[in-house]
Amino acid sequence: MISSPPLQEKTWTGTAVSDGVAHAVVHVLKDHFDEPDEDSIEPGTEAHQMERLHAALAVTAKEIEELQRVMAGEHGSSESEIFETHLLILQDSTILKQTEKTVREQQVCVDWAYYKLMCKHMDALRGLSDAYLRERFLDVKDVTHRVMRHLRGELLDHPMFDEPVIVVAHDLTPSDTVQLDRSKVLGFALETGSTVSHAAIIARSLALPAVVRLHGICDELHSGDTVLLDGEGGLLIQNPTAETLARYRLREEQAERREDVFQLERHKPSLTRCGTAICVGANAEFIEEMKIVEDSGAEEVGLFRTEFLHLENPDATEDQLTKAYSKVVQSQAPKRVVFRTLDLGGDKVDERLAVEPEPNPFLGWRGIRLSLGRPDLFKRQLRALLRAAVHGRVGIMFPMVSGVQEVLEAKAVLNDCADELTAEGVDVPDEIEIGAMIEIPSAALSADLIAAEVDFLSLGTNDLIQYTIAVDRLNDRVAKLYQPTHPAVLRLIGMSVKAARAAGIRIGMCGEMASDLTLTPLMIGLGLNELSVATTQIARVKHAVRRLDLPECEALAQAVLTCASPAEIRALSRAVADRNYPELFE
Repeated sequence: MISSPPLQEKTWTGTAVSDGVAHAVVHVLKDHFDEPDEDSIEPGTEAHQMERLHAALAVTAKEIEELQRVMAGEHGSSESEIFETHLLILQDSTILKQTEKTVREQQVCVDWAYYKLMCKHMDALRGLSDAYLRERFLDVKDVTHRVMRHLRGELLDHPMFDEPVIVVAHDLTPSDTVQLDRSKVLGFALETGSTVSHAAIIARSLALPAVVRLHGICDELHSGDTVLLDGEGGLLIQNPTAETLARYRLREEQAERREDVFQLERHKPSLTRCGTAICVGANAEFIEEMKIVEDSGAEEVGLFRTEFLHLENPDATEDQLTKAYSKVVQSQAPKRVVFRTLDLGGDKVDERLAVEPEPNPFLGWRGIRLSLGRPDLFKRQLRALLRAAVHGRVGIMFPMVSGVQEVLEAKAVLNDCADELTAEGVDVPDEIEIGAMIEIPSAALSADLIAAEVDFLSLGTNDLIQYTIAVDRLNDRVAKLYQPTHPAVLRLIGMSVKAARAAGIRIGMCGEMASDLTLTPLMIGLGLNELSVATTQIARVKHAVRRLDLPECEALAQAVLTCASPAEIRALSRAVADRNYPELFE
């Protein structure tokens, strides 16, 4: 018997965005709507082409029926009825006949014929004025997406997911991420992205390794290939050898021993050497994260991103939202949970709302603008949050405000909801705190006006940086210009802190900048006394805080005011960090 040659080890180098190591098979997620090629077929193979389509339709039907069963069990029959429409689309005899006619007359592959026909149906539905019929466009799109993936063979041999996998994709949108069975995902390896892309943020929240900018992996890897993902070194290793695996096991053991030192004191308060309290909270987006948050040492949930629950179930009722939010509040009581109202738009798209394409979605209908434009959706969420607040300490903050007027309008809707619930005999706590996110330069420049209307401010630096410097934080070509220490960004942070102090309210930071241990001295020096970070960073940030001295941090903040270079500012902050907690950079 001739033995097969050993598989060759191959390494891709990308950008590390979430620490950790995973060793597993990959599941490659292709782009959803890659248009199939108009490949010609051999005469006499038309029947084989249609057999392929019928096989893909059968597997898709089985998949949808299983989804329908699960949805009916979790949410009741009304929420599962949408899948009846999907099954009817699959069984449409007219579509099958037209597809077969195209295959036979034009001698083309069934992939192209079916795809083109379904696109024609989608285009017709998308242009209709009737809202109900426009929504059927989404049903057709979802079915087409599923059938095309099965025709390409992506899911026929590797269902999603029977075993734990490392997800490989060109990119992962928030909508993609919420549809994954996260209990079976061990890590993310992406061709695009950055340290502040949503896939990276979610990986850190779930304590999963992630590497981005691994160019070409989707073409070279196939579902079922074995890889090792190094989320610290930024490497993806295909077919790792026994020597490679042994080396990584040793490195992991050493890292775990170092990490144990920081973890021992994770539940203790974070006080600077001079006794200043710095509240270190957690960023989160999924209910299943709450156990991780509880164990992390977080002093609060400083940011709960509600849009991810929305993307998981866009049709959730007020009662269902109340139940979900209540679980989060109860799990953390008596600690505070700050809920950010829906920050949809940009790259977090609910296609049921986005019926018209936006040429520049990051400057379009997103955040508080979308909520105020859809008062039915906004009120449903606010009522649910108010009802959940009876179970513990709750803060509600509004995202992407550009000025005080939007804050006033949002507060008015919130007050209406509170009055409605009170009239219905529902208890509404008086102590709910209202906050606004500072993510747009205009909000920072008018922070004094906003601060007069809220109980707290929270700096969302991911967007504040990109809007201030006009740099798309997800664009590889300009990624090097995305500089958190740009003097303009730091001045806006300083202005916001000054406004909060003058108004006597608290101000924190929940953007990824808060997790950067190199910048912790600078953030404290600028006057921030609340930092909300990924759960994986909480023990480390608290360790750093305990070794810093407030006067030294304030002197650093004063010194950087005269610096013009972002690199120089970062170096000055790193020097303070190195002097006080070099062990965190080993």
